[in-house]
Amino acid sequence: MHVRTIAVGLVALGLAGGAAALATGSATSRSQDTITACQKKFVRIVSDASKCKAGERVVTWSKHGQVGPAGPAGPAGETGPAGARGPAGPAGPAGAVGPAGPVGPSGAVGSAGPAGPAGPAGPAGPAGPRGPEGPPLESLDALDGLACTRQDGSAGTVDLSTGAGGLIALTCAGGAPPPPPPPPTGGLVINEIDYDQVGADSGGFVEIANTTSASIALDGLALVLVNGGDGQEYARVALTGSLAAGAHLALDVEAQNGAPDGVALIDTASRALLDALSYEGEITAAVIDGQTYNLVEGTALDESVVDSNTVAGSLSRIPNGTDTNNAATDWAFTTTLTKGAANVASS
Repeated sequence: MHVRTIAVGLVALGLAGGAAALATGSATSRSQDTITACQKKFVRIVSDASKCKAGERVVTWSKHGQVGPAGPAGPAGETGPAGARGPAGPAGPAGAVGPAGPVGPSGAVGSAGPAGPAGPAGPAGPAGPRGPEGPPLESLDALDGLACTRQDGSAGTVDLSTGAGGLIALTCAGGAPPPPPPPPTGGLVINEIDYDQVGADSGGFVEIANTTSASIALDGLALVLVNGGDGQEYARVALTGSLAAGAHLALDVEAQNGAPDGVALIDTASRALLDALSYEGEITAAVIDGQTYNLVEGTALDESVVDSNTVAGSLSRIPNGTDTNNAATDWAFTTTLTKGAANVASS
């Protein structure tokens, strides 16, 4: 009677809880999710159903039992350390442009640049007030010899003549032409000019040379191009800096094609004419800054000595830098262009 009670108790215990029944089974049964037993009069836990004998009923049940409902969520644990930074995602679309910031302070004023070429003359201003009257003329003869201005702007004097029948003629006769450029003393000379090129004119230049053994300042000097038709300036290049001893400075300018035309090197402060060349004819009354100059040095360059529009070349001082103040012997046409370098005689 005592043995039967124990067996029935085991059956009840096995059916009531898988964990308790598993505790009495084999090691194989404990490692499975399903518990297998053989029942006849007692319940015997086996590793699989093949262990049951004839007349025994196979009984199985889950060792975990039915899944109960989920319990309430526990409190949140402490925040763990931050993980490694992931790769950057693709760039998002650009945002809207923000409003402009305030204007910053003005920067320092830079140094003044070199002076540009002189602009064309403006219109004449209104006439000034009338000056005081001069002494009265005693006779018409007093007009003879008075200063006057000729049609071309040059200075002259009144020439009074009396013809037949008492006809009086007043003529503004030309005065003596201005003196030619002085002998070279400053060491700067106009050394080469290419004013005519093969085909369409382009790439013309005028070269200045320093014939001394010392550097010469160029500030305040100007290269002036003169139209021989009216004696007026038509272009100018203001010079700056300095030119080393024996050096050559090429200025990119398109000089006119002569008959005649000229070029002058002027000290704009003192108005001194430092050097000049009149080519394809004579210019003896060039008006520059209101002053009249003679651009012919000594004997004028023969009109047949010209820059060519069929053969590349230039008018050059030959030998290089030679200035005897006589254009006819100092200048020649050479087919070797030496822009910015010493001149070479060739034909």
